[in-house]
Amino acid sequence: MRSRAWKEGNLVRKIVALGVSSLLVALVLTPSAGARFDGPGAGGVTSDNVEFIRHIPLAQDGVGGKLVGRYFYANDQNKVMIFDTKPNPEDPQLVGFVPMPQEWLLSREDLDGNKSVIVMPNTAGAADGQPNGSVLYIIDVEDKTNPQIVAELAGAGSHTSSCILDCKWVYNSSGQIIDIRDPASPKLMDTRWGDGMPANSAHDVTEVRPGIILTASNPLMLLDARKDPANPKLLAASPPIEHVNVMHSLRWGRNGKDPFFVAGSEQNFVARCGAETNGHLMTIDISNWKKGEIGPVIDRHYETNGTYIDGKPAANQGGCSSHWLELHPTFNKGGIVAHARFEHGTRFMRVNSKGKISEEGYFMPWAGMTGAAYWVTKNIVYALDYNRGIDVIKYNGKF
Repeated sequence: MRSRAWKEGNLVRKIVALGVSSLLVALVLTPSAGARFDGPGAGGVTSDNVEFIRHIPLAQDGVGGKLVGRYFYANDQNKVMIFDTKPNPEDPQLVGFVPMPQEWLLSREDLDGNKSVIVMPNTAGAADGQPNGSVLYIIDVEDKTNPQIVAELAGAGSHTSSCILDCKWVYNSSGQIIDIRDPASPKLMDTRWGDGMPANSAHDVTEVRPGIILTASNPLMLLDARKDPANPKLLAASPPIEHVNVMHSLRWGRNGKDPFFVAGSEQNFVARCGAETNGHLMTIDISNWKKGEIGPVIDRHYETNGTYIDGKPAANQGGCSSHWLELHPTFNKGGIVAHARFEHGTRFMRVNSKGKISEEGYFMPWAGMTGAAYWVTKNIVYALDYNRGIDVIKYNGKF
C-alpha cells in the first residue's frame, strides 16, 4: 500500500502538473503582439479576416479543381467529382462523380475542361491492355449527374494536361499535343509544343487567352497556337530563372494584359523554411513580350516557420513550397491571390501595382497539406487538401 505521505505528495505533483499544463495552454493560445490572429477553430488556425466555413471529407489526395459556371469539378486519386455551387456556394452539393483508376503517387493535378468535357491525365492508369501505361482520359460532362469516360488515349498521360482553344486541343506537361476535336476519338500528334524551343516540357501550361499559352517551365515561354495548334509559334522567352527548382504554376491577370504575372516555384521536403530554401511566390515582368522578352523577376516571397498560433508551423514534413495559386477575379495590375502552400495552408497574398508581394491573411487547417485553392465567388475559396479533402473558407479582407 502507498503511504499517506506518498499520496499527499502525489496530489501536490498532480496539482502542480495541472497548473503547468494550464500555463502552457495559455501560452500556446495567446498570440504574439501584432499577430492578426482569430484563434484555433473547428477547421484550423485563421487570421482575423479569414473564416472557416466547413469541411467536405470526400476527397483523398485531392489537388485538382476548376469552376465552370455554377459547377465545380474536383478530383482525387480515384475519382472525379462534380459539385453544384448554387444556390449556396458555402454548402456545395455533390451531384455526380466518375470512378477513375487509382493513382496513389504524384496524383494527377490541375484538371481542366469546359461545360462539355473534362481532360484527366493518369500516369499510372490502364488503357488498351497497358496496365502500367500513362493514359489521358476524356470525360463527357454534358450530364452533370452522370459523367462518362468516352475515351482513353494510351501513352498520352502526364502530370498535368491543359485545354487549349476551348478544349479542342490538349497540351500536357510532357510536351505532347493531343487533338480532341472529336472527344470520343482523341489523336496524339507527332509534333510537340516545345519542338525547337528553349524548353520542351513544363510542370504546367496556362492558356491566358484563346491560343496564347504561358508555360511553367524554366526558362519560361509564351506560345501562339491560334493558327496551328499542332505547331505553335514562340513569341517570347525568359533566361533561366535563378533560385527555382521547378517552376510550378503561373497566372497572368486580365487575360494576359497585365505588365507582370504571378508564378510559383516548387521545392518540397524542406523541414525549415527560408529564403532560397523552398519553393516561393514571384512576380515576373512580361511588359516586353512583344520584343520577345520575359523577365526579370520583380519580387519574391518565401514562407517562414513560426509557432502555429501565428499561422505558420514550427517545422515541416512535406515542406512549405508554393503550389497551385489563383488570382482573384478582380485582379487588375495587382490584387489578391489565393495561394496553396502545403502545411502552411491557404495564404491570401496581396500584389500591388508595382508587383510587390505581401501577406493579407491565412487559413492553416489542422493536419493539413493544402495543394490548391480556387475562388468560387468574390469571397468564397475551395481549398483542396491532400490530407483532408475540401475546405470551404471565406476571405473577409480588403480587395
